[in-house]
Amino acid sequence: MPEIIIKGATKRFGSFMAVETLDITIEDKGFITLLGPSGCGKTTTLRMISGLESPTEGEIYIDDTLVFSSEKGIDLPPAKRDVGFLFQNYALWPHMTVNQNIAFGLENLKWSNADINHRVHELTELLKIDEFLGRYPAELSGGQQQRVAIARTLAPRPKVLFMDEPLSNLDAKLRIEMRTELKRLHLETNSTFVYVTHDQLEAMTLSSRICLMEEGKVQQYAAPLEIYNNPINLFCAEFVGNPTMNLIDVKCHQNDPGDIQLVSKDLHFKFKPNAGMSRLKKGADLLLGLRPEHISLTDNSPVKCKVYSTLPSGMETTVILKIENTLLTAVVFGGTDFPVDSGIGLELNHDNYTLFDKSSQENIATGSLDVLLRTAG
Repeated sequence: MPEIIIKGATKRFGSFMAVETLDITIEDKGFITLLGPSGCGKTTTLRMISGLESPTEGEIYIDDTLVFSSEKGIDLPPAKRDVGFLFQNYALWPHMTVNQNIAFGLENLKWSNADINHRVHELTELLKIDEFLGRYPAELSGGQQQRVAIARTLAPRPKVLFMDEPLSNLDAKLRIEMRTELKRLHLETNSTFVYVTHDQLEAMTLSSRICLMEEGKVQQYAAPLEIYNNPINLFCAEFVGNPTMNLIDVKCHQNDPGDIQLVSKDLHFKFKPNAGMSRLKKGADLLLGLRPEHISLTDNSPVKCKVYSTLPSGMETTVILKIENTLLTAVVFGGTDFPVDSGIGLELNHDNYTLFDKSSQENIATGSLDVLLRTAG
């Protein structure tokens, strides 16, 4: 299986910059997700790697083979890049059975009948659709059609499998099932998967690495939990995580790097960074980020707030808290619920709160909040 190297890939459509100077390496057997909001350039990136779209500039290597170079005039078509495609619409032939749909591409490649039959049965057993070989697509559920499309794509043993939002047409239950199957399939086939989605939950649960994009630029390229726990900037912090990170406007009132006082309109924090950081200017405008699950609710805390609203889901409850004019979102795991307008204590007893520079929006520190007090005056 190949490593994919993308060097300085840029794509312009007239004056519009769809992708700007993309530099990433997709490791052998990786499951890489291109994640971001609509129009961020993720599908264009997938199309450039696969050969469906020619970059304006840059180079792309697949398995040490230069498949595109703007300088050298190289642009191999998809058929010569040995890749497979899986899209939103499964594009199954309605007049062909499951067996015929999977075998069709292999017949065009002049495989022998014995090899075709062996490969079809190998894949249908792997994807648990062997009982449907004689059925037509209209006789299958959405999940079963998706499995047939995957089998057809994997049949010729492509080096890389490209998937562009393949689960978006499925209902919620089927999406969960197919995420499980895709992750297992990735391990069992030892293939390199490149997956496009705008759904951060899909990206978090499936990927070995996420390439998070905004307006044609890579914002962060890292393992899912690395992006979640250490977002490089404000965009990454807000895009990944549901419920989203709480953000509080604060000013630095003390510039000792080991003991930073942060004051908002309602609250007073004492921030201790986990590692050394640049000295902050007194009065600097910052944003303090708190993940909802890092806010603990207890009756024993001296810091009191009111329950503004609750959203129980059974496994967990999202609680909206109000302190003076500040609203914070917390997550309580389990079936606990809280009466609206009831009082509760609040604690910040974790060590992974994030401080962002408000101007640059860059992550400048993570650390603990030892004290949370109402601002005096």
